[in-house]
Amino acid sequence: MNDSIKVPTPHILKNNIIVMDFLGENSIPAPRLRDANIDDWRPIYDQTLLLIRRLYQRSKLVHADLSEYNLLWHRNEIWIIDVSQSVEHDHPMALDFLRRDCSIMNDFFDKKKLNVLGIQQVFNFTTDISIAEDDEETVLQ
Repeated sequence: MNDSIKVPTPHILKNNIIVMDFLGENSIPAPRLRDANIDDWRPIYDQTLLLIRRLYQRSKLVHADLSEYNLLWHRNEIWIIDVSQSVEHDHPMALDFLRRDCSIMNDFFDKKKLNVLGIQQVFNFTTDISIAEDDEETVLQ
């Protein structure tokens, strides 16, 4: 799995409007995760947990509005959108927002009949500074 955080590339910012890369094929937009036709949700759950962790650990951000509506399924990977409302990890409400993001995503994958981690486990995985970048995927297994 690619260890980067997948986001559309921004090209222009003007008057609070960002023009970004189009994600899709043949003029058909990539589906929101909510609408994606996926047979095996387990690797997608793992990708999502890694995305939440990497956003927090590497970018020092909490999405603060993460859901299946602002994750896109493109080229067999999760892409994150609507990051404009994200907060830095040291924002006074960051950990509350992070817990909510973890809960919302767990609820989504639970409805897909996956055996998901507990909210506290997801939160701990995301915030644990003792996990090396090279070991992130191993810890999930």
